[in-house]
Amino acid sequence: MRLRLIGAQIATAMFAFSLDRLTKAWVLENLRDVVVKPLIPGFMQLHLTANTGMAWSVGQNNAPLMTVIASLVTLTLVVWAARGHRVHPRDYVLEKCGAGLMMGGAIGNLFDRFTRGRVTDFLEFTFFDFPIFNVADALIDVGLGLIFIDHFKNGKTIRISDDAHE
Repeated sequence: MRLRLIGAQIATAMFAFSLDRLTKAWVLENLRDVVVKPLIPGFMQLHLTANTGMAWSVGQNNAPLMTVIASLVTLTLVVWAARGHRVHPRDYVLEKCGAGLMMGGAIGNLFDRFTRGRVTDFLEFTFFDFPIFNVADALIDVGLGLIFIDHFKNGKTIRISDDAHE
């Protein structure tokens, strides 16, 4: 079962990364001359932007530092997910899939940073003021939600480090 969970987590990460890349490629190809295009009237529109910062444009116009920070966060996430198979080998399927979504999304945004120097954002809610985001960002949020659901469902506590309790 453990190998199947590892495989599922890797497949989920690859799916998230691929979906992010495909949507960004489509947006860059189809919205070159049109910056804003309605997607679901009254709910969401496509609004092509480039973000050199992080969430909510924190660190905007400081791309090198944001790339270093994003790289460290992504590496930490990958190590945490890999370590989770050793520390918690049980069937925490939602946690493993959630971590896969988070890794794929984080790697997708990191890919943008390394290849374009910025992250392509294009999804904008129209019914309230919220930062423009992309599929990778949404998948990271869904992944985090799955991890929380799995932890609450299985009665696990969320700890930053197991070493402090040994």
